[in-house]
Amino acid sequence: MRVGWYTAQLFVKLTVTKTVLTISSGGRSYRIGRENFKGYQDTSVLGIFKRGIRFHHSQPNLANPVVFYPSVGRESLKQDLIKLGWS
Repeated sequence: MRVGWYTAQLFVKLTVTKTVLTISSGGRSYRIGRENFKGYQDTSVLGIFKRGIRFHHSQPNLANPVVFYPSVGRESLKQDLIKLGWS
């Protein structure tokens, strides 16, 4: 995960409900409320490395970028986001 300058690679958790998207690791937790969510896009380095999902937002006091790097199943994660109305 990456939130602003903070990055973490281990024990990262993404939790999504109908109203809040939360990404956490190492005792830190970052939340994006539904009303501040502006969309997401695929992101990567050179097209094949560090393939993640970047969340666009206008959440007050939350740095940019907010990127989640799933270990597997990026496409199924995106489908789950759509099912919960995060599209």
